[in-house]
Amino acid sequence: MSIEISENLKKLAKLFPCELYIVGGYIRNSIMGIEKEDVDICSKLTIEEVEKLLNGTVFDVKVKSKTLGSLIISYKDKKYEYTTFRKDIYPTGGQHLPEKVIFIDSVKEDAKRRDFTCNALYYDIKNDKLLDFYDGVNDIKKKILRTVENPEYVLSHDGLRILRLFRFQCELNFKIEKQTLFTAFKYKNNLREIAGERVIYEITRILHSPSKYKKISKPNAYMMALKQFNKAGIWPIFGIDCPKIKFKMVKKVQHKSQGFLIDVIDTVNPISISYYLNLILTESFGLNKKMVEQYINILSGYYEALNHQQNKPYFFKYFNNFPNIYLLLVQKSRYLANKYQFFYKYIISHKLIVSIKDLKISGDDIKKNYPTVKPNRYKPILESLLSDIFDGLLNNDKKELIEAVEGKLKYL
Repeated sequence: MSIEISENLKKLAKLFPCELYIVGGYIRNSIMGIEKEDVDICSKLTIEEVEKLLNGTVFDVKVKSKTLGSLIISYKDKKYEYTTFRKDIYPTGGQHLPEKVIFIDSVKEDAKRRDFTCNALYYDIKNDKLLDFYDGVNDIKKKILRTVENPEYVLSHDGLRILRLFRFQCELNFKIEKQTLFTAFKYKNNLREIAGERVIYEITRILHSPSKYKKISKPNAYMMALKQFNKAGIWPIFGIDCPKIKFKMVKKVQHKSQGFLIDVIDTVNPISISYYLNLILTESFGLNKKMVEQYINILSGYYEALNHQQNKPYFFKYFNNFPNIYLLLVQKSRYLANKYQFFYKYIISHKLIVSIKDLKISGDDIKKNYPTVKPNRYKPILESLLSDIFDGLLNNDKKELIEAVEGKLKYL
């Protein structure tokens, strides 16, 4: 079986005194006839030997991890991730990174540390030869996900491989071999050892798996994994307070992550939506503050629209994110979506201001003209002025607003 190899890689392979292999997704996808993955390469040479070998050539080298024996080899705009053959020793539990790495000379031994047969294919660039130690080509043809060694050996020590298993299931539209699936469920608690940001990364890729490979895409491919997570009761491991989620919105909306979170909220029914979202997005999934605030504002805006929040206070809070909210709301209630959208367009066409940052005065102006007013009163005063402008009772004129502050002091 011949794999398309670039002239850059052929040139690189000629510099090596030993065989240089392409490994993993690039070969798998070439066999499947779908979009190619990034090219990962490997050999028995240590990264120090590779650095010395390529010094003064057209190839640039940058160390990625000395511990794992990996570096990036670059030629113009092309980058290849290189790793030295190795054997990984893992501690007990679901830790992703090995506690010890032993560098080796055997490509067959290196294959044992791979996860699934479809990813454990090696292509010898120099000799134009495919190495398939675990019958991976046959599994690709049968569309089966199977571990390279006994599933206990592969899945018992690395929780991330369990998430990758379900992601590949969705992206490639493969079935998971029975014993592999059973073992993944058996060691589901190893998922607790994965960093939150990596968990949300993998879940997001699962949710958007239909767009990964256009040639084999299925609209609801992500549901294969979500149903498996429900079956195994995996969600509490991720800090979500229910073993099964009722999936409805995720199937309807374009932004799958938002739809997923709506389904979580509708299933859990928390007392405070904003508090619960902040809890799972920050503590369980490790999202940064700005992204968490964005999700909370959009989803709070969605639910407050469903609760028929009045237009003025609604758009004071949600104007900037309303286009995103509308896309969610229209899937639940076209009537409410169009109602709020009409007022949104009205605000734009009449150039109404909906944020205190757009006022012609600020807290500094209040301080300067009313020095006895305490700082904690600035925001309520400015919000009241904004409301009056919105209602047409005041103009957004600095002099007029400064004079109006005096009247606010009686009540705020």
